[in-house]
Amino acid sequence: MKYLGLALYAEGPTDYYFLRPLLQRLCEDLCANEALGSVDVSEVLALNHPTSTDAAPRDQRILAAAKLARGSWRIVFVHADGANDPRTARQEQVEPSLKLLSDTFEDEGIGVAVVPVRETEAWAIADGDAIRAVFGSDLSDRDLGLPVRRVLEAVADPKAILSDAFYATNPTGRRRKQGTSPYLNSLAETISLSHLRELDAFCTLESDLKAALQKLRILR
Repeated sequence: MKYLGLALYAEGPTDYYFLRPLLQRLCEDLCANEALGSVDVSEVLALNHPTSTDAAPRDQRILAAAKLARGSWRIVFVHADGANDPRTARQEQVEPSLKLLSDTFEDEGIGVAVVPVRETEAWAIADGDAIRAVFGSDLSDRDLGLPVRRVLEAVADPKAILSDAFYATNPTGRRRKQGTSPYLNSLAETISLSHLRELDAFCTLESDLKAALQKLRILR
């Protein structure tokens, strides 16, 4: 059995809440269906750069974080929100670090880009059934204010849509005060991968991940 160690460098804390379980599920799904043999997929390690690199360019901070965790990962995901220009976000915020990782680690592991068109919340609102299950509601997609998936990546503020859907369920007390952040992990564990595969940015992630796993001789 092969062991597949995973790690993630993301933009912010809430991105880790959602992306870590989602990326693990995606890897498990690919390995279950396309692996050359049995694969033990790890949880996704959250990478943190050393404080000594706080003032360094982003690619240097990511490299330093990856070095600290050297040996514990074979895939390191590098996340950047697309801010409605995912090509530029990828070129400026992700690709320099992917090159550094490739040059530094060679055959040890590979970096993979994670770039939603706007924000990771655009993926979090892709499945109304998951939202109902996690928020504890029977409201329809319309009553929750959820857009249809074919226009999801054109939504201007997916974070606000997720928040509005949460408040539409009439949360009270501490639950209302905490907002959506405590639910992102459960959403990532519940959301339909087939729904996400209707989104171009997620398909790009999956295609890049497949190529990386094939290079590592994990997928056929």
